Amino acid sequence: MRQTTILLVEDEPIIALDLKGELEAKGFLPLMAADVQDALRLTARHLPDVAILNFKTGQMTDGMALACLLRTRYRTKVLFITGARPQELEASADFYAGQEVLYKPFTRRQLKALLFPEKFPPFPEFRGAFTE
Repeated sequence: MRQTTILLVEDEPIIALDLKGELEAKGFLPLMAADVQDALRLTARHLPDVAILNFKTGQMTDGMALACLLRTRYRTKVLFITGARPQELEASADFYAGQEVLYKPFTRRQLKALLFPEKFPPFPEFRGAFTE
């Protein structure tokens, strides 16, 4: 059985390392990207199952465009973690109401609920992938 691969695009080192450790502890394979170009290179090479994106990472001011590309070109499930406010995300041209978002600062419990929900959204390839 193939290990679930998760792309992390986060420019805050403490958050990135914490997420990486949490995912590794759960048996997932995290891929770390600090910017859009790195994220696209890793995605093309490894085809991750899920991407966890920071809405604003480095020079990227609108993560929705990257999310849209990952969803449409690679059929990658996308989750957001962000310090942006809801109205900033809603102002993005690529925003859609079903986007899962975790707002910073967040607790471990909130992170766990987002990453490891009881029931994963209806993507057959992910069924049961995040159960404990």
